[in-house]
Amino acid sequence: MNNETFDPGIDNLPGPVDGYDSESMDIAKLELLSQREQLMEDIDSIVEEFFSDPYESHLHSERDELTRTLCNAVCKNFPV
Repeated sequence: MNNETFDPGIDNLPGPVDGYDSESMDIAKLELLSQREQLMEDIDSIVEEFFSDPYESHLHSERDELTRTLCNAVCKNFPV
């Protein structure tokens, strides 16, 4: 899903703390970004499954809006 409100400016993590070096912080950041992306893909799949009836095509915009809202909430609550 490409409709996220990802802001690279939010991704400025603090410097090393308690023995963590910048390389391990970068790896942790990458893992969190990957998990966040996977969660948004799961949301997209789940919502699409619930709106899968082809005779309900008038609900596609509502489906897309719901997916966008949920993925924006993920980005807001997990701002890497």
